[in-house]
This record gives sequence, structure tokens and C-alpha cells, in this order.
Amino acid sequence: MSDLLSRIKAVSREVGFEVIGVTSVEPMLRDLAALSGWCSSGYAADMSYMTRQPELNASPGRLVHWARSIITLGVNYYTAAPEFRHENRYGRVARYAWGLDYHDVVKAKLGELSDRIRSLMDDAGFQARGFVDAVPLLERAAAERAGLGFFGKNTNLLRPSQGSWFFLAELFVNIDLPATGEPRQVSCGTCSRCMPACPTNAFAGPYLLDSRLCISYLTIENKGPIPRELREAIGEWLFGCDVCQEVCPFNRFAEDTNWRHLRAEHGKGQRIDLIELLGISTDARFREWCKGTPLTRPKRRGLLRNAAVAAANIGCEAAVPVLSMLIVDDPEPLIRGHALWALARLELKRASKFADAALRNDNDSFVREEAEAILSGCFARQESKK
Repeated sequence: MSDLLSRIKAVSREVGFEVIGVTSVEPMLRDLAALSGWCSSGYAADMSYMTRQPELNASPGRLVHWARSIITLGVNYYTAAPEFRHENRYGRVARYAWGLDYHDVVKAKLGELSDRIRSLMDDAGFQARGFVDAVPLLERAAAERAGLGFFGKNTNLLRPSQGSWFFLAELFVNIDLPATGEPRQVSCGTCSRCMPACPTNAFAGPYLLDSRLCISYLTIENKGPIPRELREAIGEWLFGCDVCQEVCPFNRFAEDTNWRHLRAEHGKGQRIDLIELLGISTDARFREWCKGTPLTRPKRRGLLRNAAVAAANIGCEAAVPVLSMLIVDDPEPLIRGHALWALARLELKRASKFADAALRNDNDSFVREEAEAILSGCFARQESKK
């Protein structure tokens, strides 16, 4: 079987997977305990898919009942940030979302890898099923057990020679392969740069992330309002956040990806024009604008919510007209409310007039709460402290 594994590793690299390991389908009991504790502490926020059946996430054999082994794979997505002439109208996008949607790109390669392994096996009974971050599976735990890396204090999986800029994927197969995991010999040591660097103080401790405070959660998975007390700390981030990875010393070893469809030129890139985004008035136009990229995840209502917050944080006065229009005309209360908050950060007098009108004409409770906050004078008090 070791000869077969060597050939599988070779064809995996030919397909494009830089990192390959193998683990069993046995339950991940240590990680189940960690997940259960994390969920019971409330750190999963409203991500019900994490809390619904924790034991299923840690039981690969239940996910694919006929599987005997899991081939775990890593895909480097790092691209160096191009030089950017800063203008006061752009929001930042997390590096993983610069190009096309990794789910689609990597899943296609998993299909190719499955076919290549089938040809190696020359066995009509060979079965394989691939996954990319879309099923109840503790992917990082499986990858760690296969020897792909170690858990960092920022909760990312780190490779000493590469850092953390890589996606994970799995190919479940019905053949017994030798496991590749080795005892962990590398750790973060005394380094904890990621924890104080977090703009929203989302780390409850080393290796412990409170999603409720995490910018990536707040701007992507969060379906509701961004808590008012966290909005300013989000800064210019429009979609996701990379701060805890950017400060990690292991990431100084990162090299540009060979997966061209994950590069910025194939997607929306690292910076998004907030004025353009805020001007997208329908769901259909939004889907067309971000088609094939990860930016579809929060939908129009979520991404325009984020855009309003980012525009206010960077002082984008050019956004005042479009924010004013959204407050009056947009059908989504989530967008109206955040646009009202953003306008108050940019032009308090104008926002006060819109807030007064909202209390008279807008029946949504969230929008009314934002209007009341403006008229209560809290924004004026904030300005006086600056």
C-alpha cells in the first residue's frame, strides 16, 4: 500500500495539490470535546450548522459510510498584494476571496484526482467522494491528524514551511491507505502576535476564537446587524479579515499560488469600489456583479451592510448621496439601518433629518433603533470625544 500511496501523492501533485496526507475515518474524539466546549460557550454565534450535531462533525465514518481512508489535501491560495494607490472609497477583501470561488475551483480538481486514482487502481470497485468546506466535517482536525500542519493560536492550521494561506479539501476513498500523520514537533511557542492584533479582540484565549467578535464572521456568516459597538473596529474590511494571518511569522514563507483561478485577476480582487457596490440596487444585479466569486455568500443585503460600515469608517464622503438614497428607497431594513448609521458618521446633520423621517415613516424596529440612537445624541457625544 505504501507504493500505491506514493503514486497517489505523485498524481495529486500533478493535478495541483501541493500538500497531501492520509488519515483514517476513525472519530476525532479530542476535537469533538473541543468543539462541544466551544459551542457551549456560545462562541459559534448563530452558526447552527456547527452546533446542531457536533458528534457528526467529528465522525468521518458516518459522513461516508463506505470510506476506509481520507486523503487530505492542501491548496495554496496566497497571492502577494499588488501595489494599490489608496483612494478613500475602497473596502478590503480577505485574500481567500480575491479570485474565483474556491469551492468550485478545487471541487473540479478533486474530480480529476479521483479519475487519476481510479486509473491507478484499475479496479471497477473503486469509490471516491470529494469535499471542499461544505459538509459537517472538522477539516482542520482531519488535516492535522494526517500531518498537514499544526493548530496555531489564531486557530488556523499552520505549516512551518508555508504558513496558513491554504485551503483544505478531502477525498474519501474505499481503500486502506497508511496514515501519514506524525507527532507534532512545531508550535507557536511563546509567540502570540495574532491575539492583540485582532481589531475586535475576538480571541478569548490562545487557540480560542469567539465568532461573535470575529470580523470574518460578522461580515460573512452573520445574517443580522453588525453590533453597533463593533462597527468602527471593522475598519475598511468589506468581506472577511486577514489580520491574524498577516501578523503570523510563519506566513513570511508564503509563495504565490500556482492555481491561476484563485488569483485576483480572475475575481473581484483585493479592493472593492464601495460607491459602485452601494449603487447595486437589485439582487439580480448583485448576483451578476459577483458571479463565480465567494462574495455571493452574504448576499446583497449582507455585503451592502458591510459596505456602508466600511464607507463610514474610512470617511468616504463621496458615499453620502448613495447612502441617503438607500435609507429612503432600499427594501432591505438591514441595509437601511446600516446606511443610516454610516451617514451619521459622515454627516450628522443630514443623518438627523433622515432619522427623524425614519421614525415617522419606517416601521422596521432595527431601522427605528438606529434612528433613535442618532437623535439621542450619542453620535454628537462620540464626535466631541475625538
